[in-house]
Amino acid sequence: MCEIIKASKPASVLPSFDGLRQVLKPDSYLDLGDVDIAELQKWVAGLSDKVWAQEDAKKENDFAVLRNTQHIIFRFIPIHDDPRNHYSNPIWDIWKTMLVPLMDRVARGYRHREAMYPKVMLARLPAGEHISRHKDGGGSNLYTHKVHVPLMTNSGAMFLVNETARHLEVGRGYEVNNLAYHAAENKGDTDRIHLIFEHLDCADAPF
Repeated sequence: MCEIIKASKPASVLPSFDGLRQVLKPDSYLDLGDVDIAELQKWVAGLSDKVWAQEDAKKENDFAVLRNTQHIIFRFIPIHDDPRNHYSNPIWDIWKTMLVPLMDRVARGYRHREAMYPKVMLARLPAGEHISRHKDGGGSNLYTHKVHVPLMTNSGAMFLVNETARHLEVGRGYEVNNLAYHAAENKGDTDRIHLIFEHLDCADAPF
C-alpha cells in the first residue's frame, strides 16, 4: 500500500499532486455489479443512534449541503488535498478488516496495481430528508473514483447526477460522477445508508 502521511501542510500551501493522473469519471453512473454486503449490513444494523450522533458530531465534511445526513468517517482527505495525504480516524482500526476486502471486491474491475482508499465513510440519509444539488469541487476529487454501495434503502430513495435520477440498489456498487451536479432524496419511511469510498491506483506515484 502507498504510504499514508498525516496532513500537516499549512492551509495556504496548495497541493501539487505530483505524479498523480486525473481519473476518467462516468457521465453519471457506472454500475460496478453485485457485492456481498451481508456481514457489513449486520455491523451497520448494530450501530446505535448514540454512536451515529457521536461520530457525526465530529465529522470533517460538515458542509451545509450535508447537514441532513449523518456520517461516520473512517478515513478522510483534508479538503482538496493530495489524496495520498489522507488520515484514518480511530474507528477505522475497528472496521478496516471488514471494509478493505469489500472495497477491494467492488473496485476489482479497475485493475489497480496498488489500490488506495483515502476517503471511507458511512452516510445515513433519514426518511423524509434530502441532499441539495451540489458539486464536490476540484482538487483531490479529480484524482479519485467515488463509489456508493447501498446497504439499506427503500424505493423512495433516489440519487440524481446531472439530470439522471436513479434508485441505487442494495448490494451493488456504483461509481458516481461527483464533479457533476448531484443530489439525493429519501421519500421513503426508512433510513437510507450507503458505504461511500474513494479510490485510486497510486502504484505509479508514491511519495
